[in-house]
Amino acid sequence: MLRSLKGLLCHRLKLDHGCALHMAAKDCLSAAVSQDAQTPAPTPRPIFYTSENNPANHGEQHEGRHYSIPLEEVRAVFPHGLPYRFQQQIKTFNEAFLMVRKPALELFSYLKSSNFAHPAVRYVIYGERGTGKTMTLCHVIHYCTRQGWLVLHIPDAHLWVKNCRELLQSSYKKERLDQPLQASSWLKNFKTSNERFLKEIKTQRRYVWDKRESTEQGRPLGEVVEQGLARVRSASDAVGVVLKELKQQSHLGSFRLLVAVDGVNALWGRTTLKKEDKSPVSPEELTLVYNLRKMMMNDWTGGAIVTTLSQTGSLFKPSSAYLPQELLGKEGFDALDPFVPIPVPNYSHREFESCYRYYLDRKWLQHENARTEDGKEELRFLSGSNPRQLERLAGPL
Repeated sequence: MLRSLKGLLCHRLKLDHGCALHMAAKDCLSAAVSQDAQTPAPTPRPIFYTSENNPANHGEQHEGRHYSIPLEEVRAVFPHGLPYRFQQQIKTFNEAFLMVRKPALELFSYLKSSNFAHPAVRYVIYGERGTGKTMTLCHVIHYCTRQGWLVLHIPDAHLWVKNCRELLQSSYKKERLDQPLQASSWLKNFKTSNERFLKEIKTQRRYVWDKRESTEQGRPLGEVVEQGLARVRSASDAVGVVLKELKQQSHLGSFRLLVAVDGVNALWGRTTLKKEDKSPVSPEELTLVYNLRKMMMNDWTGGAIVTTLSQTGSLFKPSSAYLPQELLGKEGFDALDPFVPIPVPNYSHREFESCYRYYLDRKWLQHENARTEDGKEELRFLSGSNPRQLERLAGPL
């Protein structure tokens, strides 16, 4: 690491102790300027920032730059789904800045050129651990929301197949198991991000919840959501009705439908859940998973299916696995095939520079050595230009 400015000044003064005081100060200033020339000060904000905050207008010229999402919009669009550490960053900086990256731009181009009269195209975002797959999905969700789409967002499908605190036998299908707590939580967040649509979309048939309660045909879909929230025992069935109605009505053209699932590989394979007799629960026995699998089929029109593969919550898979055939297994791969693969790599040189400059500008990097060229290269080497590793290394500095 380069020496501190204080050391530099002292050293210079000792060398020139025979000179006049003002000459020594002048030489020291020149030396400091020379030192700054070797290790430039943080680049001005425009290098890592773009004022174009509408994802629909993002293009190659914005790649590697950060754009701002108003905090009130973050709360409306992402009541759930943002990575925990990004949520903490928002609280720390009191702002939400998202980097424009190539995988998201690729997806935007596909969505813009799609013919929505054809069956929904499935996109699978994949990459090594910590490369930014979830953030890419969030960028797509923001794009679709700004375009007026209805967004059906499952933020972490793995939460539906592990560590479930309550399993109940379904009153609709005895061989299935309901997860009322997970279902009611999802309904609450779905309502927050799609309240306008829930008033406009009407049910196409009558739904009976029990002997006393039902939702009549032609009623706002929001009443189904309210039923699941008011009667938690019915929450899993309410989720199933919502998914069914959206799938059946998406072809009418009154709304575009984005099905966004983070960690879609959880829908196939094994769970950690046990029945009362201690036998394992398979994913298809769970009402939520059973209904979500139906949404993964491309037998509907009027929208798109964008998913990610996740190692973080992947059960019984090697930690190094990240390719679709590794994480999905044969059953999951066959269920999603054909799909468009969207790889998410580590930061490019330009993206790393942008993120580094953003951290400097926000004074997230406090250590004096972290602000030098050598310090920057050390961060690049230690993180491997991996977004998650860089964020974790930067935190203590």
